Amino acid sequence: MLYRFGPFTLDAGSFALHRGDTPVPLPPKLLDLVRYLVAKPSTLVSKEELFQALWPDVVVTENALTQAVSDLRQALGDDRSKPTYIQTVAKRGYRFVAPVEVVADEPAMARAGRRRETSSLDAHRALTEGRLQLESLDASDVAVAIENFKRALDLDPGFPDAYVGLANAHFWMYEMSRHRDHPDASLLSLALEQAECAVALDGELGEAHATLAYLLVGANRCDEARAAAQRAIALEPGYWAHYFRLGNATWGGERLAALRQCLDLYPDFPFAYFQMAMVHVARNALELAAQALRQGSAVQEGRPDQRKRFPANGLHWMRGLICLRRGDTRGAVADFGFEIDSGRHQLYGTEYAIAAINAHGFALLHDGEPALAREMFQRALELSDDQTRPRLGLAQALLGLEMVPDANRELAQVHEHIADLQRVHRKVDAAIMQAGELVVRGRLDAALQALSRMLADTPPGSAGWSIPIEPLFAPLRNLPAFEALLATLGTRAR
Repeated sequence: MLYRFGPFTLDAGSFALHRGDTPVPLPPKLLDLVRYLVAKPSTLVSKEELFQALWPDVVVTENALTQAVSDLRQALGDDRSKPTYIQTVAKRGYRFVAPVEVVADEPAMARAGRRRETSSLDAHRALTEGRLQLESLDASDVAVAIENFKRALDLDPGFPDAYVGLANAHFWMYEMSRHRDHPDASLLSLALEQAECAVALDGELGEAHATLAYLLVGANRCDEARAAAQRAIALEPGYWAHYFRLGNATWGGERLAALRQCLDLYPDFPFAYFQMAMVHVARNALELAAQALRQGSAVQEGRPDQRKRFPANGLHWMRGLICLRRGDTRGAVADFGFEIDSGRHQLYGTEYAIAAINAHGFALLHDGEPALAREMFQRALELSDDQTRPRLGLAQALLGLEMVPDANRELAQVHEHIADLQRVHRKVDAAIMQAGELVVRGRLDAALQALSRMLADTPPGSAGWSIPIEPLFAPLRNLPAFEALLATLGTRAR
């Protein structure tokens, strides 16, 4: 929907304001404000209504709204004493007083070619260097990429592609903290703001919408992410990465279809196979999952002499868990070892190395080696002690060694970690760890009930996808109720 008032055009679909043909760069909160006001012209909008629309479920002072209105007036060139656009109604709220014309949105193809490029060669060069650094997925390059994107913005403050790069880089910094129970949420918030700035500067930039989609998934806002990815595809239907972002934002058959399209356009993207395997695991179709992972591994390891764009981690970790689920401990340990040795310099290297170390510990428990398992879980905690899973494994190993007081101390820490996860609204992770704690304590029926409640209380999506291969839940697998749980999980992945 397009709203026209005075010399301004607000494109609500692409989140962009123009004065004539010139973009008006506004932060996302001000775009939300003007969009809300122009949708109700001549109507008194109360302060309470605006607080709920702009800051849902967040407590802010009245000064925040006053300042936002003041900043919007300044951007529109409005005068508070003689308003052309925004009238203050004392103690009650605001009214948008300018005539507003509502027109149908132009088709995306009709608006093609209006992208905001930079005329600065140095800004373009800094952008290109930053992009190449990100595409290596080398953790040590991310900070340098951030400096390049910032340099591009110093040279051209209205360069939307540089905001896209900066959003991706800050999100990847966030992702590098994801192996902890408490990743750095401030980085995710910063990345979202930068992606929204890119969309505001250029609503026709497909990569801006696609990047926003990727970040929204990280914020558990999957419906918005799906819409943003679909917008990117509508703008640039031939670009493989947009289909990957759509696959990342969706689940079940929709994810598989999007990722197949991604691989048709760019077959050398191994992480797409990882995300396809997730769906197959949730369906308990372990052979299909293993097949997808073999294909991804073949792409990943096909040319070891070449440095690849977008290398993937985690393929061997998941393959190992499938082997362990089938009772093939030797194959599992081989895959876990490959994952551990594959290089922690990559973006997700540390996360999946720790995951593989933990999984190796559970493989040793499976083989009746609690002393060796204890060493593996302690190794994982040395790499990052802000984790719940290795403490559960360590407690299980200590019980196997008949070191009950030590095991109880670990379980007490696990209980505190679960409470922390609940406090920071990581409810799915908290529920899975709670079920794991109940399994270690021998309360199998209660563990199944916790998992069933989690699936019943969680909207359709990927929550709990790894339950069929989760080694913590091995003691549950012979129970009829576990088969019913897997059937529910599989139905959610259709």
